[in-house]
Parts: sequence; C-alpha cells; structure tokens
Amino acid sequence: MRTLTLKTLPWKGLLVWGIFGFAFAMIPLVFALTGDDLGETGRGFKEVIERGDVYLICVALVGDSLGRFVMIRKKTIWDILTVGIVIAYTVMVSFEFGVISTMLHIETTKAMIPKGLVQMHSWYYGIGVLILGCAAVIRTAE
Repeated sequence: MRTLTLKTLPWKGLLVWGIFGFAFAMIPLVFALTGDDLGETGRGFKEVIERGDVYLICVALVGDSLGRFVMIRKKTIWDILTVGIVIAYTVMVSFEFGVISTMLHIETTKAMIPKGLVQMHSWYYGIGVLILGCAAVIRTAE
C-alpha cells in the first residue's frame, strides 16, 4: 500500500465519483427543492427529508462503496474491517428508514417521531456516505 499525500490522491477518481455518483444521486432532492418554488405548498423538500428519502439514497450510494471494498484482491485487515463497517452502516440506515416509514403510515405514531431528528440523521448519513465513498475510491485507485 502506498503512502497518501495531497499529490498522490486520486483526484480524478474522486471527482468522477463525486459528480457521477454522489451529485447525481442527489438530483431528486434538487428537484424537490425547485418544486417548492414552482408549487403552492413550499413544504415539498422538507417533507421529502422528513420521510427519510435521503436514507434510500444513502443505502444506494453505500452499495457502491461496499462493491469497491469487496473487489480488492489483496485485502488488509483494514479492508475487512471497512467491509464490516459498510455492512453495519447499511443495516443501520435501512433499519431506521423502515422504522420511520412504518411510523409515518400509522396515524397514532406520527407524533412520536421527534421533530428534526430525521433531518439531523439525514445530514449525518449523507456525510457518512460521502466519507465512505471517498475512502473506497482512494483505496481502489490504481
């Protein structure tokens, strides 16, 4: 394994993943945000966030990271640990989305979701996906 410095980082790979992976996955959120400007409600984007739709985007993006870490031929202990972290992350995000989705469909539990919790977790999970994605691109760069 080589030593990483700013000069040896795979900037091209990070840029390609950042644009065609991460940014493209966020396009539905951009449309939800612009839909607020066009529509009459002004709450579409907030509702998309509060329903946990960002969680689904995160699970799809973390699948790319998992695939990149799994395809490494000479795995180190860190690669194996990272695969475990990515799988645990996927289970965690999927479980939370399932719970939130179920709670939103049951009328009596809608009030039980603390206000702002899903939005805060969406930020955390989005940042986590960005970190895992960049790590996967760096690790699998040639």
